[in-house]
Amino acid sequence: ERLQRSLMVCQDKFEAAKLQQIRTDSMKDLELCVDQSIQDSITALPHLAARLKSSLTIND
Repeated sequence: ERLQRSLMVCQDKFEAAKLQQIRTDSMKDLELCVDQSIQDSITALPHLAARLKSSLTIND
């Protein structure tokens, strides 16, 4: 859900840039935003997995 919200923010920024015709490289900005959102989500996965294991009392 968090990743989906982040990607929606990227899309909103892209659409706003297109409408305002601020820059011609708005597609590159979209790609960078999406990449950063994905990397942030990947970074959060170990922490999320640990919280799930803790709440479900799963031992490795």
